[in-house]
Amino acid sequence: MDNFSEIGKKTQIGTQHEISPKGIGLFFSEKEFDLFNDLGRELTEDFLQESFLLYRIDLERTEVDALYGESKVKRWLPEIEIFGRINVESVEPTTQTKYGITKKGMGMLTASVYIQHLEELNLIDRKSNSEIISGAKMGDFIFFKGEYYKIIDDGFSNIDNKHAWTGDRRFSITIKAIEIDEDIFKAR
Repeated sequence: MDNFSEIGKKTQIGTQHEISPKGIGLFFSEKEFDLFNDLGRELTEDFLQESFLLYRIDLERTEVDALYGESKVKRWLPEIEIFGRINVESVEPTTQTKYGITKKGMGMLTASVYIQHLEELNLIDRKSNSEIISGAKMGDFIFFKGEYYKIIDDGFSNIDNKHAWTGDRRFSITIKAIEIDEDIFKAR
């Protein structure tokens, strides 16, 4: 391809194909979207009632080093309780080098959270139906059942059918966090 400006552009047929509703798009209206969203949230927030505490860095009050942009002492915003479908799995211990130091297996937390719930907590900055930026950022911390976790995936890239109805209507994100020791973070 000689013309780089053509990279990523849709053809006229491709554009028409995406515009015209087909299949489930013909029968899945805003009413159905709201119904499934409300049922899922009721199950998660009213019946299961699993929640975690989110600790976010206060960027305005945290002083950073002028040269490196790092901070030894971080300031935190007040914690926020977030409801979701939460699962913790043990990560197998790993060896750094052959016959070397074995790294302790830590817990991996995954939390599927409804976007509407995050919006109510003012933790979503929505750009479009497909692009959703969470207020739970990578590097923030989670407290769940006596353990602290550091967020390693904020759910920004969850664009699959598991997190969307009809392929383009996102309803949830999955936040992933890894267990940490209290020398890294403790909310005291």
